[in-house]
Amino acid sequence: MAGTVESVREEEPLKGVSEEGGVSNDRHCADGLGVSKLSTWRTATFLLSFFICLIIVFAFSFVLPCPVRPQYQPTWNRIVPAAATYDFLAVGHVNPDQVQDVVFIYKSAEGTMNQSCIGEGLPSPCLFLLAVDGTDGVTLWERPLAAVYDWAVCGVGGVKTKGKICLVAHTDNLTAVNMHTGVIIWQRPRSPVINGHLPVILLPDLDGDGTDDIAVLSYIPPVPPRTPAPTELVFFSGKSGDVIGLKVNVDAGAVRTHLQVTTPSGAHYLLLCTDGGLYTVGLWRLADRAEISMASKLKKENSWEKKPTNISGLIPLYGSGALQHMVVVKGGSGSSSPSVLLQTASTIMLLNTNTLSISWTKNTSQLINIPSFGHFNKDGVSDIVLEENLGNETKRVVIVDGQTGRELWAGSLLFGTQSPSPASVLTIYSYSVFMLWGETRTQSNVTVSTSLSHKSIKTENCPCILAAALLERGRHACYLVLSGANGSLTDEAGLGGAEPVVLTKRKIKDDVSQSVVLGVGGPEGGAIARDMENFVREAFERLRFNEEMI
Repeated sequence: MAGTVESVREEEPLKGVSEEGGVSNDRHCADGLGVSKLSTWRTATFLLSFFICLIIVFAFSFVLPCPVRPQYQPTWNRIVPAAATYDFLAVGHVNPDQVQDVVFIYKSAEGTMNQSCIGEGLPSPCLFLLAVDGTDGVTLWERPLAAVYDWAVCGVGGVKTKGKICLVAHTDNLTAVNMHTGVIIWQRPRSPVINGHLPVILLPDLDGDGTDDIAVLSYIPPVPPRTPAPTELVFFSGKSGDVIGLKVNVDAGAVRTHLQVTTPSGAHYLLLCTDGGLYTVGLWRLADRAEISMASKLKKENSWEKKPTNISGLIPLYGSGALQHMVVVKGGSGSSSPSVLLQTASTIMLLNTNTLSISWTKNTSQLINIPSFGHFNKDGVSDIVLEENLGNETKRVVIVDGQTGRELWAGSLLFGTQSPSPASVLTIYSYSVFMLWGETRTQSNVTVSTSLSHKSIKTENCPCILAAALLERGRHACYLVLSGANGSLTDEAGLGGAEPVVLTKRKIKDDVSQSVVLGVGGPEGGAIARDMENFVREAFERLRFNEEMI
């Protein structure tokens, strides 16, 4: 029997009729059909997913529009007729096109958007805070305000979801204008800070409304015949403009100027240049004296607090009343800590905020402008640009090493009644392009950018502001010039015959082909050899710019 069964298996090996252990081979066939159906479903799922991915790719590629990069004009002029302007020019993001825009103030009887002072219920002439597009100079918004102008600053406080504000001190008001819309957010009487001065002090949220706050320091500089007034600090809500806490008498004597310094640890301190020397005081201490409940949010710098203080809690830093001005230097002395450049009538000094000591001192002649900054060498430390008055309408431009105080470069230029401060823009190669305003002995009305001279900007009007800006991230380096009659000296009758206010924007690289290359370091600033001229032009064309300005 066994032989017969084996014979059947050999004759019909694929028939599947044999049974082993009582289990039929038909079950294996059923399992095979299940596997086949599962494989079909897997294939269908894969194909469906594949086609969905294709549809998404095609939708983003052809159906949905790609972001359009703003098209800008290399050069534009914004002209406001029958107007006067002030020493204020701000650069920042107003609209969402990723290109920085420009804000300035002028005085006139009528605005540029069919607005008039009388129509807005304001005495004529009045102020107009104007924001123009950085791409083409077109008006973005305009806000009429009551004259008289005192000071302004943009990019402070504000509601985080609605952007920063421009704060304007004018007449008897302190007005906060939304930097993105031109709408007045709040307006408060200036009576608490009637003698308020720039810079506005920036603070974290001290009243729990989720918005960064500000403070204004009020004082009268000791300039005869003025009588010094008490130095008082007032804290304001960045959201509502309400006064936070009490007014604080800083008790610092006669204050000439002040600055805010923030240490690497995030501690905020106030520097006070007084007739008795240089002092500092922690804002945590002043907020505590103002009885602000959230004053503990302000940090202390332990190394500073170990220094001896006077009866008012002020820390003496420099014991001379000869100080005239001071400027914060970002990353001075090769450190992440800010340094402070101190200026007297005959010297400049660099104060190291790590050690609270003087790093170096340099003798100077009479300075025309407040020192400015840029990178001349590649040591990563901001260098200092000075303009010394040599007499006979000649100035000597000196670039001083921020690390050591030694002279790195010098050149002479002629200058007129108006000589705006130098400006600079940083390149990715760790050095800056410097914009210097002046005239050579063989050319007239020229601006000088390193070794580059351009003759299209006039300087007869005042005030005149020269500013360098990088309007887009890593590109679009330009310089801005604001000129016009001085609003503080021009009344309504004088506006009719005044020259127009002109804001000019020029792209640095595009001016290269239209400019004259001069040897500004030479005694006469004359023309240079042809091969050197070509070398300079090509060097400018190859420049790439860093988003950090200095």
